[in-house]
Amino acid sequence: MHIAERTAASIVAEISGIIGQRINMMDERGVIIASSDPARVGTMHDAARRIVRDGLPELVVHSDTEYEGSRRGVNLAVELNGKTVGVIGVTGPYEEVSKYGQIIKKITEILLKEEYNKEQRERDDRAKMRFLGEWLYGDPRNINREFHEYGISLGVDISRPRRLFSVAVQPEDGGDSRLAQKSIDGAYRVIKTFVLNEPDSFILASADSLMCGVGMRGDDDMLVLAGTVKTESEIRYPVTVAVGVDSAGTRVWEARVKAEKAMRTCLRSSSREPRLYADITMEIFSAELPDSVKQDYISHVFRNYTAPEIPDLIILLDTFYEHEGSIARASEKLNMHKNTLQYKLKKISERTGYDPRSIKYSSLFYNAIHFYRDIRNLFHFSPPSWDI
Repeated sequence: MHIAERTAASIVAEISGIIGQRINMMDERGVIIASSDPARVGTMHDAARRIVRDGLPELVVHSDTEYEGSRRGVNLAVELNGKTVGVIGVTGPYEEVSKYGQIIKKITEILLKEEYNKEQRERDDRAKMRFLGEWLYGDPRNINREFHEYGISLGVDISRPRRLFSVAVQPEDGGDSRLAQKSIDGAYRVIKTFVLNEPDSFILASADSLMCGVGMRGDDDMLVLAGTVKTESEIRYPVTVAVGVDSAGTRVWEARVKAEKAMRTCLRSSSREPRLYADITMEIFSAELPDSVKQDYISHVFRNYTAPEIPDLIILLDTFYEHEGSIARASEKLNMHKNTLQYKLKKISERTGYDPRSIKYSSLFYNAIHFYRDIRNLFHFSPPSWDI
């Protein structure tokens, strides 16, 4: 292990703070890489060089001229996994600093071991993430026995049946990017706590979502877990969480696609309740349609309306269909009189030629609502004015 300067500086600062003495840290070449005296960093410490070269456990320097670049004090070999990786030294008269020798050696080796273990964990985590990415997003033809065995070495047995769900976290207030990111990070920690406690679990992070895997279970249990992840995150942080669940019995790369489609459907819904892939309908193919086609469709359905008027129509119709055509419940949700809602629905029928209260035409408006959620940024949005 090569001791990084950042690690060495941290060790020197911590030890000097404990014993109140001047400390130097040298690498395997004998070069001072951290010191209580910044002017000495980067210079050669001949006593340390000899310790490494000759395999000495320690070397006492009795005067500042005895070894080039070295001052009187005690210098001890620092070992990691049975190998000398550097030297730690404490400067001062021997009778004063000798009592600190074994203490600083032990502390240094403990701190180095912790840093080494941390680096190993980070390296293993990176390897595991690359493996999961290849498994979920790579070419299925590359999944062979060798790949399987490599996964086992990383703690991932791809032969174990799993369910997948995709999670997207959006901050409620995006005005302060720093606070928004802090909320997202906090929600991610909550999600990881719940997911990684499950058998056969894993999490793979992408730019805007988490792909989570857990041991095989039914749809009802998956919705319970998804609901828990959502509720616990939203209680603790000002975020909105969307969760999409795959369908059981599919291959992992197919399950990943289905979970992502279900999550995007959840993001577009007004309730943002977790969605099963089995419960989505036109969303299955809508992702394949270009935005221009969706915009043309919306413009055709609402051809006698201007673009700025469309958001109000979408909100009204979405609420109407969400409450299964109930005038009483929809008007209450929209905070308007029942007669006013009836009047507005009648006006939509007259201006579009399609009656939104008719089963025959409801699918036209349902499609328009869904497409609008996909491309709402292409329309001029304003708060509902209900001036239809």
